[in-house]
Amino acid sequence: MAPLLLDGKKVRDEIKSALAREVATFASKPKLAIIQVGANKESNAYITQKKKFGMEIGVSVEHMVLAEGISQISLLTQIRELNDDRGIHGIIVQLPLPSHIDTHRVLEEIDPHKDVDGLHSVNMKWLLEGNSGGFVPATAKGVMTLFAYYKIPLVGVRVAVLGRSILVGKPIAFMLTNLGATVTVCHSQSVAVEKITKASDIVVVAIGKPKAIGKSYFSKDQVIVDVGITSVKGQKSDADISARVLVGDVDFDAVSKKAKAITPVPGGVGPMTVVSLFQNVIIAYRTQHAK
Repeated sequence: MAPLLLDGKKVRDEIKSALAREVATFASKPKLAIIQVGANKESNAYITQKKKFGMEIGVSVEHMVLAEGISQISLLTQIRELNDDRGIHGIIVQLPLPSHIDTHRVLEEIDPHKDVDGLHSVNMKWLLEGNSGGFVPATAKGVMTLFAYYKIPLVGVRVAVLGRSILVGKPIAFMLTNLGATVTVCHSQSVAVEKITKASDIVVVAIGKPKAIGKSYFSKDQVIVDVGITSVKGQKSDADISARVLVGDVDFDAVSKKAKAITPVPGGVGPMTVVSLFQNVIIAYRTQHAK
């Protein structure tokens, strides 16, 4: 029997329509400011997606491109100006930043009430405490939305989270724990990872290594969420290398035969990230206009 595909595109499109209807009722447009330092090609692609999505739902996106060699003081000054601008409701700094910039210091400069990426320590503290008043990193929020949409039980279940990044692994683990799941976080120093994943009801993989997790990590009838997405060379045959394709951290073809439910790559978690970011922007707008 084929597994249930956790279709992020379907969920995104339903939420997108609801967000557009909500924004249409506002007296003014919500506005997101994106600060980009330098011209990283991958960052450009992500920002293009955000600008397109914002336009489609009626949210203004101001894209500020700063010089690669900008000083940290100048960058912090720019963020302070956006913090003070009442017409800006959300602020994100596109990562990664150049090596001469202290990323933590920069993220801490963002007003927590405008920190729609959810990376300020105040928002992380609220997440750790189970306080719903803060913002959650978009990819982690998207995973939780998929669980809710497909009515996947979380209370009392065993979850293995592979990866401990501040953007995905840690916030997912915190949220699942807050909702009553029993969570084990595995990372590069963990031992007996296959034993842990096989004994879990849900496995979330976010390690950034294409097809690194094969069927030996899984038992039957599990829910598998593959957060990873990497561009690799496509291959139609041994002699025919075609255009690049997107793959996840999980070997989908091998693993899906065992799964009860699984996210495809692309089309699973990826589409949920941008829509989750704009959910945060609209929450920020509502909160700031309620004051």
